[in-house]
Amino acid sequence: MKNRHVVGNKDRKKYFFMIKDAFPDIDIPSKSKTEIAKIEDFDVLIIDNSVDFLVANNSILLTIHAISNYKPKTRWVTVDEGAIRFIVNGADVMAPGIVDADKDIRKGYSVWVKDEKHSTPLASGIALMDGSEMIKSSSGKAVKNLHHVGDTLWKFFSKSL
Repeated sequence: MKNRHVVGNKDRKKYFFMIKDAFPDIDIPSKSKTEIAKIEDFDVLIIDNSVDFLVANNSILLTIHAISNYKPKTRWVTVDEGAIRFIVNGADVMAPGIVDADKDIRKGYSVWVKDEKHSTPLASGIALMDGSEMIKSSSGKAVKNLHHVGDTLWKFFSKSL
């Protein structure tokens, strides 16, 4: 982790707005200690010493850890068991493996991916098609996988700060 520092009020408000816009059901107390740092190619938002969000391409993504903690009710994509091993090895999410998705997802939105059987968080990424198209489509990439279970970021987050 490089350049870890406390975020100023102006930037904190900007990030909190981005979070609320992407995941309206996630409430972060306004008095939370908010820091930013660099890990690999990502800026990470650290809320009260918990690495919860990735900032990439002007999008805010949930870390796997944050998905488990906050349990967001929006921007989810559900995949079948056959897709899991590919996703946790870093592959993008292909439309044929998707069994359901939040129909409010639009191309370019940050999304999170879960398995069908247990709703276990598997990955975070960027939607490459709308949610309704993900469900209907029988071919093509549906989600660009940016962070997944077992990747370098996940292993880093698994360690205590």
